Parts: sequence; C-alpha cells; structure tokens
Amino acid sequence: MPRERPTPEPFEPNSLERSLNNYLIVGLVFMVALVAGFIAYRLREPTLRADAAAAQKTSYTTLGKQLFAASCAECHGAQATGGGSAPTLNSKQFLSTTSDNQIHALVSSGVSGTDMPAWSLDFGGTLTDEQVRQVVTYLRSLEPNAPSIPDWRTGATAPPAAAPASASTTNVPLTEYAMVPDPATLKAGSVKVVAHNTGTITHELVLVRAPSVASLPLVTTAGGERAVGDVDEEAISKADTIGETGDVKPGKTVTKTFRLTPGTYVMFCNIDDKSADGTVLNHFQHGMRAVLTVK
Repeated sequence: MPRERPTPEPFEPNSLERSLNNYLIVGLVFMVALVAGFIAYRLREPTLRADAAAAQKTSYTTLGKQLFAASCAECHGAQATGGGSAPTLNSKQFLSTTSDNQIHALVSSGVSGTDMPAWSLDFGGTLTDEQVRQVVTYLRSLEPNAPSIPDWRTGATAPPAAAPASASTTNVPLTEYAMVPDPATLKAGSVKVVAHNTGTITHELVLVRAPSVASLPLVTTAGGERAVGDVDEEAISKADTIGETGDVKPGKTVTKTFRLTPGTYVMFCNIDDKSADGTVLNHFQHGMRAVLTVK
C-alpha cells in the first residue's frame, strides 16, 4: 500500500506574505496621493502664475512711477504729461505705436543727438535693467487713459477735453510714408473713410479692430508671400478685419463706408515695393499706420 507523500512546509510563511501585501497597499495609496497632488498642482499653477505676474506688475508700476518722478519728470513732465523740453510720453500716439521693447531701448541707450541720455548701467547710466523695466511698466500703465496729443514729440500737453465725437466721416491722405485721419475720433455707426492718395506711388488702406499698432501680428518667417516685419493680415481674425480700399493709385480717391462700434481701430498700408536688386520696402514698416477711435 503506497504511503502518502509528506507536504513540505511553505517556502514563505503567511506572515511574510501579509507583510508584503501591506507594503503593496501602502505603496499604491502613496502613488494615488502623489498623482492626485500633481493634478491639483497643475490645476492651481496657472492661477499662481497669474497672481504672481499681477503682483509683480503692481510693484513694478509703483516703483517705476517713483523712478520716473526722480529721473524723468523734469523733462517729460509730471506723470509724463509733457510741458517740458522732451516728448510727451503720456499720449495715445506714443504709447499705441511704441512697443515695450522699443521703450526699453530708448530708456536704456538714450537718443543720439538729443538731450535724452542713456539710463542703463550698460550704457553708462544709473539704472539697472530691472529698474528700466519698472519705468517701462509704469509708462505702459498710462496707456488706457492716455489723451490724444498729436504734437507729443514737441512736449505739448493734452488739449482741453473735447465734446463727444460727432463726425461720421474721416479724410485720410495717403503719402510716402504716412496716413493721418482727420478727424481721428468718430461717432459709432455708419462711418465713411475717404482715402486720397496724395503721393507718387500706389498705396492702400486696411482697417482692423485692434487696441494699438504694437498689438498687430507681424510676419516673422521669411520666404512667404509677405516680408518679415509686414503685418500678418491672415493672422487677424475675421471679426476684427473691417475692410480695405484696395490699391489707390496716385491722385485717386477711394471712399469706403463701414459700420463701426465703439472701440479702437488701426489703419495701415501693407504694400511691399520691390526694387530691381530685390530689396523690399514695406509701407507699414516705414510709418504708414494710424489709430482711429470710435465712440
């Protein structure tokens, strides 16, 4: 009669198996908590960054105002309102056509041939790069309420408050290379834009809704239909694209009527002129842009 084979003892005791299971459970719980914490951080991070950026902007604006009062107000006027020997920086014309980088460069390196000195330490001045950025932030904070001062370059101050806009037609002479709408403030509703080419070459007038010239998207890659630095019209939304005159030959006048709501608009000529040697001259880059306000 065969004998039963003896059953060997388990290789691992039950207590060791239970201990391993406990470790696995603890590890799984820790992993779930780690993943949940990472997700919560990612959801919260944009708000944290936005809060930090807003706090820095507020701080920079305050410090920049102090620096401007101490170093710049003597020539540019208190709060950059003009009345001195230098341009009026608290003006719609200056702030809407000058980017932060351009203001930074002007403050840092000064303006050759004028009384505007270089303020950056890199150019022999007294301000650090961070202090220059604080001044730039302060000047940019003035833009929402900046008055229209066409003669801002001469240090002119803001004219007395004008009556509500009543004009519905603006005349825009097109020349090499400028366009100045007259008047530059219109009444909302049906608006007539009369573009008259007083120059010697073909121009155009493109009208878009935009807060400033500096906010327009520009071409950054060579090799396309448009040159680098041109306005990238295809990147402007259909909702913000108002219309254009098309080519306006020298001596010709084109009139267009648009229905405009209150806001800020930018008009520009985006024509490229190519010379025989392949050089491209873009009208927008040479100054053919202007701001139109509709109230």
